[in-house]
Amino acid sequence: MNKLLRTSLLAVLMAGVSAHAMAQTADERIAALEAKINALTGELSDLKAETKKANQDINKKLSATATLNSGRPQINSADGANRFAIRGILQFDAASYDGRNTVPGNTDFNSGTNFRRARIGVEGTVAKDWNYNLTGEFGGGGGTEAAQLIGAYIEYVGFKPLGSDAMVRLRVGGWATPTGLEDATANTEALFLERPAVAEMVRGLAGGDARSGAGVLANGERWTATAVFTGGLVGGTGEFDEQTGFLTRVAFDPIAGKDYAVHVGGSVQGILSPADTAAGSAKITQVRLRERPELRVDGTRLVDTGALNSGGLTAYGAELGAYYKNLQVSAEVFRIDVDRTGGFNPHFGGWYVQGAWTLTGESHAWTSATGGFRGIRPAAAFNPADGTWGAWEIATRYSVLDLNDHAGLAGAATPAGGVRGGEQRIATVGLNWYPNAVYRFQAQFQHVDVDRLSATGVQVGEDVDIVSVRSQVAF
Repeated sequence: MNKLLRTSLLAVLMAGVSAHAMAQTADERIAALEAKINALTGELSDLKAETKKANQDINKKLSATATLNSGRPQINSADGANRFAIRGILQFDAASYDGRNTVPGNTDFNSGTNFRRARIGVEGTVAKDWNYNLTGEFGGGGGTEAAQLIGAYIEYVGFKPLGSDAMVRLRVGGWATPTGLEDATANTEALFLERPAVAEMVRGLAGGDARSGAGVLANGERWTATAVFTGGLVGGTGEFDEQTGFLTRVAFDPIAGKDYAVHVGGSVQGILSPADTAAGSAKITQVRLRERPELRVDGTRLVDTGALNSGGLTAYGAELGAYYKNLQVSAEVFRIDVDRTGGFNPHFGGWYVQGAWTLTGESHAWTSATGGFRGIRPAAAFNPADGTWGAWEIATRYSVLDLNDHAGLAGAATPAGGVRGGEQRIATVGLNWYPNAVYRFQAQFQHVDVDRLSATGVQVGEDVDIVSVRSQVAF
């Protein structure tokens, strides 16, 4: 009996232990399942959050904002990696010429009007480091120029060999590389209707609008440097081998403060091989130096060397400028050495000095982007109701362009190898009004004095007074 009782008790105990174990195993399984469910729920929440953030990032990258920057329509992607802008320039000039020719009837100047510039273009950025520009010109100079493409290039700005503080642009296409201090100032921001004659002539040797090329443009906080290999002009005709040339320039801002800066710069540029203008096996390479009297309503050029047989030329430039508060002055000097084919090598040159006083206090600040002085922006736009009248400025300039070399004496024939291109001196005073950042009006008076001998030694120079005005819109 005792044995039977012990066996029964043992069986009951084992059954209880087994039931407890089974119950415990079920609880653990349920707990494990709940833990897995919680983990999956957390992972699903994290996945939802990540998906939502990814969608927000995609929408942010795909979204864009449209703005008007000083009247210029511009679209920017939210991340700043892409940009598209439209640019436009319209300059309408009118002039009256009062010519008192040394030789009566020598030149009949055209008093009238001219759309000096009528440009429309697009520019932008793709994938942060790639820029582009495409610009067309529908204006001209004195009826001598037709509509043409003046800017079409691409550039890469992601190369940083000089550190993150320096901008290096690798550019190829057609554009106008600044060839000097005045050329570094935008044509919509210059003090006068046209650049000084010598600066305008030099910029057209191996540079100028729509000059094809490939090169490097770099700048830091207080310096600018360029090196460009150039070819012919976009749309050039009558050439059987295009011109090749080069442009190099450096500019510094050695002294600068809150409201002042000093500019020092220099340039060397040249024509490596002039364009071949002869068809067939014959080869004719020539250079010609000439320029208008700092105005384009009439297209007459009063100084002109004529075509010179040449294997190339080199031009040297030195620059100096400064601004202090609302006063700005600048000057440049150039020398052009021509490598003549046969005979001695002539040289020519010129210089100018100019200054401006902004009556309303704005400054022509220096910028390293081009190595030149910016135009002014009115501190208060024109609004008679508020008693504000925009910005007003007076400016003056004296320039000399000398295209004579071994010219000889009056009354005698040109000496062998001499060049009688003439010497042009121009004194200019101007008044500029900026109603706002988009519109601009200019008025100027010029006295032009040209001393030039004919091949036989007769004086054929000009003495001209010119009054001109310009209306401009630029964005």
